[in-house]
Amino acid sequence: MIRHWKSIILLILAALTYSCQYQSPDLAEKSVKDSLIYKVEQIIKDKRRAEEYKERRLTKEFLRKTEEYYPTIRKYSKRYGLDWRLIVAQILRESYFKENAVSQMGARGLMQIMPYTASEITKELDYEYIFRDPKENITAGIYHLYKQMAYFPDANYENRVMLALAAYNGGAGRVVDAQDIAGFLYGKRNEWKTVKIGLTKLTSSDWKLHLEVWELGVPPNGYFYGYQETIDYVDDIMKTYQVFRKLY
Repeated sequence: MIRHWKSIILLILAALTYSCQYQSPDLAEKSVKDSLIYKVEQIIKDKRRAEEYKERRLTKEFLRKTEEYYPTIRKYSKRYGLDWRLIVAQILRESYFKENAVSQMGARGLMQIMPYTASEITKELDYEYIFRDPKENITAGIYHLYKQMAYFPDANYENRVMLALAAYNGGAGRVVDAQDIAGFLYGKRNEWKTVKIGLTKLTSSDWKLHLEVWELGVPPNGYFYGYQETIDYVDDIMKTYQVFRKLY
């Protein structure tokens, strides 16, 4: 049976080699990359990288906490139309599943929710223990991320997720201002790759650009100097999310 499969693979390679001899270099390269063998190799490589990431970054305690809170994460992610693996990636970035985590700015819990945000969510969802009950903290965080997505109805789903993550970290107003700049400079206000450039141009040093974008000559939501943290936040979560999609 093994010899049989080896023969088939050799025949495929021979056919690809013969085909490439009579094609331009560009077409030959495309033929190889589009081949089944190439795709299988990429899947194996991606899986191996994901497993290496798991061994390097995900401790036994993290995996235990993921399993413990999985029912809550899965339930409310599904309710609000989000991928549970994205939420796990976000918690990894926010608190590494440390229930009592507190940031220098006062954000608390697994999803690092600010007091003002918690009070608003308490009114909307009638949750009283967001800072004391880890499951309520997770639920509140998922709901808050879901709310951020509503600010970007014209973006496709993947970009809506990234823009919502940026809003979760830096505030929706900052992201909307960055959208204005991205639209002005590139004509693309709903793509993360242009909006994150817009975030870097919300400081006072870009005042000339601001005069062209806004009638009053300043970002409507004020200058923003924490843009690098927000950009790193989104890119890191999305990178981890892609790994989790291969692992789970």
